[in-house]
Amino acid sequence: MASAAIGREDFEAAMQALSTLRAPIDAFFDKVTVNDPDPYKRESRLELLARVRDAVHRVADFSRIEG
Repeated sequence: MASAAIGREDFEAAMQALSTLRAPIDAFFDKVTVNDPDPYKRESRLELLARVRDAVHRVADFSRIEG
């Protein structure tokens, strides 16, 4: 959904689609240790978070917000 909205340059719809990830991401951080001692788990979890970050950065570059 977000990818299609980005393709249409409908960034509001893209952000709405990405906002549906809020609850699952919150649950992820509540229930999962990202820096797990098992290197495979740690790498997999960091990769998952990188994919979420990259998806958000396709819509908005929050590093450009001052303050």
